[in-house]
Amino acid sequence: MFVAVLILLFACLAPLFAQDSDYTLEARPTSGIRIDGRLDSEWNGADVAKNFVQREPGYPAPSTQPSEVRVLFDNDALYVGYMLYDSAPDSVKGQIQRRDNDGSSDFVDLYLDTFHDGRNGYWFTLTAAGVQAEGNFFNEQELSASWDAVWQSAVAITDSGWSCELRIPFHILRHAGARDDGWGIAFARKILRKNEAGFWPPVNPEIGWKASNLGTLVGLKDIASSSHVEILPHAVGRWDAPSEEVWASKNEWENLGVSVKLVPTADLTVDLAYQPDFAQVDVDDEVINLNDYPVYLEEKRPFFLESNELFAETAYRMFYSRRVTDPDYGGRLNFQKGKVRATLLAGKNRSQEDEEGNYDLQNVSAGRVTYNLGGRHRIGTTYTYLGQDGYHAATGAIDARLRWRERDRLQLWLAAVDRKDDAGAIEDEQPVEAKVGYLRDYWPVRAEVAVLYRGTDYNVNDMGFGDFSNVLRKAVWIGNNYYHQSGLFRNNGFDINAIHTTHTDGTHADGYVSFNSFNTFRNSWEVGAGSEFGDNWRRNYWADSTWDRDNFGSFAPEYYKYFYHWFWAYTDFNRPIRGGFETNYRSFRDGKTFGLDPTTTWRPRSNAEIGLKFTWRQIWDAADYGDSTVNIRYWTLKATWTPHLNLSFRGTFIYADQEWFQQDEQKLYANLLLSYNWQPGSWFYLVYDEAYRDTDPLAESRPGDRTLRAKLTYFFVAP
Repeated sequence: MFVAVLILLFACLAPLFAQDSDYTLEARPTSGIRIDGRLDSEWNGADVAKNFVQREPGYPAPSTQPSEVRVLFDNDALYVGYMLYDSAPDSVKGQIQRRDNDGSSDFVDLYLDTFHDGRNGYWFTLTAAGVQAEGNFFNEQELSASWDAVWQSAVAITDSGWSCELRIPFHILRHAGARDDGWGIAFARKILRKNEAGFWPPVNPEIGWKASNLGTLVGLKDIASSSHVEILPHAVGRWDAPSEEVWASKNEWENLGVSVKLVPTADLTVDLAYQPDFAQVDVDDEVINLNDYPVYLEEKRPFFLESNELFAETAYRMFYSRRVTDPDYGGRLNFQKGKVRATLLAGKNRSQEDEEGNYDLQNVSAGRVTYNLGGRHRIGTTYTYLGQDGYHAATGAIDARLRWRERDRLQLWLAAVDRKDDAGAIEDEQPVEAKVGYLRDYWPVRAEVAVLYRGTDYNVNDMGFGDFSNVLRKAVWIGNNYYHQSGLFRNNGFDINAIHTTHTDGTHADGYVSFNSFNTFRNSWEVGAGSEFGDNWRRNYWADSTWDRDNFGSFAPEYYKYFYHWFWAYTDFNRPIRGGFETNYRSFRDGKTFGLDPTTTWRPRSNAEIGLKFTWRQIWDAADYGDSTVNIRYWTLKATWTPHLNLSFRGTFIYADQEWFQQDEQKLYANLLLSYNWQPGSWFYLVYDEAYRDTDPLAESRPGDRTLRAKLTYFFVAP
């Protein structure tokens, strides 16, 4: 029935708006290019993309500095050459940073839609210092930096500006071959000192970048398929020293593992993993969580990256891959053919160890299939499953995203959960969720109306990431962002949110109305402010009756009226020294709290950066705190040094000073990382973590829980 409704709605919509673009570029064949950053004679005669248009700050004005891009190809790779003229070549900025960081530099972007479906593809970034970054785009305009690949590039600074060359092997791309209608393609250039971003084809900042508005790359023929095999073995060493204890090794056969990617055809990939390292020693920063909700962490683990963006298309995250923490082995299949995309994964996972060192082996699986109804319209279905002795949890969902014109969107979502245990302790009453959201562009504002229903005991958190259940929520959003070609401001924006929520039985109504404004000055300073008023609940975990579930535990809700005011301001992020602060004043558990978060970033050299942030919260007259005034203070120092593009050091230190009920607590957290890219795709990491050190008094300081980890990976490709 639900599918029939989706098809009927689609049939009633206006025909898909198709862009008739003049932005077509022909790729020319070559016998090969020596990648040195300089556009030598091999590039002569190639078709040229030029006449870039500013997206900011002066759309639709031409870019202030000319840019030219050429594309060549041979059987194995795509070659892209950028000639980036600059009237002040000494002003070209390039900060040497760890891979996947493009801040504080001039840089160029390349976008490729290899199936030319106007929805999905790849992006590549190269800075004037030679720093690489890459990722996926999906759902027409959403970007992800999770995907990693091995490709070549080089940069050259010239008397007339700078130039660069990119070599993108065809085997790292999932593609449909040399299509008759070509590939989607686009280019961008950032000029740091001007805070200018230029695009080919042009991008209207009020509409935003969209995969459906890319240009077209034609001329490809006789190119290599994606067929190949990638192998990534690894070894991890771990040594732990719990507080006040000696170091002990935790190195067993489980510290050795391998990930393999099989690509038999361009539209099919298979990922296999045996004892993969999911410790994430190389990605996650030290995190201090100031509330009792878990922190959402981005995915960077190789086994999960291929097609992981499919799960991000949904209204709510049914599959959160970081739930799969410690698998023995796993497999994943990814497929794209015509209008169909699919991903399916399964494996054996170890649950978290208890105090006795025991854990349960879990069967885990997840999958998603989408069908492109035509350019901007998509229907999909998702499922997850977790099973272990005495317990299982499964979810299923169907969704649709329908778009017409440039900024109108209709979203539909229906999901259900089935959880069972042998003891009969789980009896979910209404484990169903549904959402309808409609976004409409009423110039000069945009408006969205949404209704969400979550039944009693609806819980996706065995494999997903969700918040509270047992609610019926109605929401209205109105807002827009306005760009100016002249004057004091580059852009001004605002949004108004109104949300009303009740329990599904109609009781305990709560909700809020908020107003938020954000503004960017012509000199790239930013400032914003807002207010929120509403009725809300707080969780009382110590009550002994009237328990509800919020998917992170049970609680007895206590309702109260609240207010929340905030203000923030930052200087230009692209300058060597940047400062700013955020401040807020709000009600808190029948009392009040004031917060202040000043921060500064200093780049003393092109390869070094130091950031310092102070977080202060003062709470008074709050329930559960008596008559005490509580002060919470955190100092966070983060420093990075990148002596070479392949070698980087990072240190994060957090000092916490808290006054609780006339008692002082001082704690120190530390995280140190060395990362060395010893050959393309192969890394060595050395990490030191100290999660807690009591520093009161400092003269009697005792070490906290310490961990030293080393990880070595070796990447190679077989034809």
